[in-house]
Amino acid sequence: MIRKDIITLTYEFLETWLHQLLYKCELYPKAVFKQQKKFQVPVYIALHPQVHAYIADFVQACQPLLETGNVRFIALTVMEDADRPLEKFVLEIRSLLHNTNIPADTVLQSESSFTLADLEQYLRACLIKLNTYQFPNKQTTSDTRTFILSIEKIQGGYPHQQLKSNDGSMDWVPAETSYRWKNIKPLKSVELDLIRFNTFVMEASRKGKERCP
Repeated sequence: MIRKDIITLTYEFLETWLHQLLYKCELYPKAVFKQQKKFQVPVYIALHPQVHAYIADFVQACQPLLETGNVRFIALTVMEDADRPLEKFVLEIRSLLHNTNIPADTVLQSESSFTLADLEQYLRACLIKLNTYQFPNKQTTSDTRTFILSIEKIQGGYPHQQLKSNDGSMDWVPAETSYRWKNIKPLKSVELDLIRFNTFVMEASRKGKERCP
């Protein structure tokens, strides 16, 4: 198991990161968001009850997998007309707990070599870097765009934690994996002992804006 305090901070960062992506991608009117300060960085949090609850429920469903280090990717994909991806913002989490035979006591001692303040500063840098990214599809008509939240496990299969909806729980749906991406742009990487974070953007080809080689 990964330290609870690390998971709590990662949980808070993931939720903040997803809200900030929705704001920066302009998927909803700016009036839906309220500026707050998270990780000492001004960010925008969606106040719409359904949007806020959807993100909170998704992050909560990810928590058991984060605790066991069974997460490879968590992503927000911006879609055009619900069937064409524009961008995929990825948070890659690598835990060496699956790749080492180090005894648990040694693992805890190793993880303790950094403080929560250290981790918070690194996650703060991730948010700052996200704010400097140039979002190429911001001018696209928002009415035709939507987004998908997805998670990829290391061990495969579906998460045991169900997502919630207004009508009760929802089953996880397999994500489409056949999309072709034109560019992959790194944002920020964080390396702390037995856990690594890597954020990057996968950009799709945009019709009418291709360059000849």
